[in-house]
Amino acid sequence: MTVSSLAFVFALAAPGVHAQLPFEGGLETGKGSHGSGQPGIRWERQFPEALKKARAARKPIMVDFWADWCGWCHRLDQTTYVDPTVVKLSEEFVSVKVDTEGDPKGQAVAVRYDVQSLPTIAFLSPHGRPLMRLNGFQGPGQFPKTLEAAREVAQRVMTWEDAVEKDGNNPEALAALGTHLFEQDAYRESREMLAAAMKYDTRRPLEERKRTRLLLGAIEKSDHRYAEAETILRAALDLPPSPEHDAKVLYVLGKMYASWGRPEQARTALQKVVKTYAQTSIAPKAKESLVALDK
Repeated sequence: MTVSSLAFVFALAAPGVHAQLPFEGGLETGKGSHGSGQPGIRWERQFPEALKKARAARKPIMVDFWADWCGWCHRLDQTTYVDPTVVKLSEEFVSVKVDTEGDPKGQAVAVRYDVQSLPTIAFLSPHGRPLMRLNGFQGPGQFPKTLEAAREVAQRVMTWEDAVEKDGNNPEALAALGTHLFEQDAYRESREMLAAAMKYDTRRPLEERKRTRLLLGAIEKSDHRYAEAETILRAALDLPPSPEHDAKVLYVLGKMYASWGRPEQARTALQKVVKTYAQTSIAPKAKESLVALDK
């Protein structure tokens, strides 16, 4: 199952390079990113230091991934990042610039957060977990709304992080954090959180328990850990029935069997979706998968 397939389970361009001096990393406090003299965002120079400051100040992090050749990156520096409203809102974050083609440490940060295009602006929790991201340029008219949205997400995620730090067996916080990380395509850490939640969620609402196992099974399937995925998805079906969730679980189970080279078991699971859960939103996808399976 591809990343786009995982997203489906959950949801059931640049101008010419500006003639400008390259960013050298020597950021001037209270100035624009290139020392233009305009009041601008106060940028940190090093990602590890930004993490430390964010944890100490209990603030989320805004990471501007850039490169010297990126014209839109320079446009952000010249416009969005010196806008007074943006500058004011940025005070609620620890802001750091990461040169994706600079030293190996900066490149490693870009790899860690799967930066594939520039500019990319990532918002992280104080623990470095992804909150949300913006791929591409955004002007000063729209960017304040993005900062406000990131702040709201940060408040929720930091509450879950605090709960997990206080009690590592808190199933509600673990499931919420794992689900959020799934949404952000942070599947490795999402797996850890969801697996932990599954151990301690016996008293959680049925729908939440089903969803935790559905997402975890989808992750295991995407990593070709078919036996593990089968066990988790079967465990979801062993819980008391929930038509909408059971249909989705069966759909993922069927797709997993197809990838595992077990077409008959795939067909059985998908046919059950079509026959037993015909009114659910996933039934049309199950029909399509059955047609593809018979080709």
